[in-house]
Amino acid sequence: MGWIAITGGAGGIGRALVRAVQDAGWRAASIDLKENLGADLTLVADVTEEAAVAAALTRIGPVVGLVSIAGIGAHGRVEDFSWADWQRVMAVNVTGAMLSMKHAQMQPGGAIVLTASISAHVATEGSVAYHTSKGAVLGLMRAACGEFAPLGVRVNAVSPGWVDTPFTQQTLGNPADSATASVAAGEKNLLGRMAHPEEVAEAMLFLLSDAASFITGTELVVDGGYMRKH
Repeated sequence: MGWIAITGGAGGIGRALVRAVQDAGWRAASIDLKENLGADLTLVADVTEEAAVAAALTRIGPVVGLVSIAGIGAHGRVEDFSWADWQRVMAVNVTGAMLSMKHAQMQPGGAIVLTASISAHVATEGSVAYHTSKGAVLGLMRAACGEFAPLGVRVNAVSPGWVDTPFTQQTLGNPADSATASVAAGEKNLLGRMAHPEEVAEAMLFLLSDAASFITGTELVVDGGYMRKH
């Protein structure tokens, strides 16, 4: 069924997606700063470096799907956020997604899925760069879907809420009692728990599949009812 290229393929959601696309019959290529030996092809590259992204995607060759998951966060308010941290968050979360789309050898009938976040809609104190970057990802998706449509390629976004991954634990501040913090995060949504990485991966898999063949320019929110509750 062809290749699916996944940036951030060695992270929590990325690993779950690698397994999901393999179970669906596709071959999974992971692009990350770390290797994912469970992928059919694992490539180490920094998504903020255009030459590295181009080389990785050239090595993979034609793909039926591209999923941009690679992302980072940094704490800070507008008045004290460092310029270096701001640039790095934007480079990974926004530029990395754009460069991946630019250099992916998309096949007609394929699909691109970007990873936004409910943080594009609901803000919290001290995460100004992350919130801004995820809003930009949605803007990128809406702009790019029109450009890729004549090529027969769909572009959509998945916006997760709290997901039980190492990234989330880091966002919660690596508390001594991580279980308590996880429960508290889960209780912020209607379903009363954090999402499992596999649940987000399944949403991405849907948008990659022919079941979503007439869906483009759309944001699929996977938040357990977080935004409804807030």
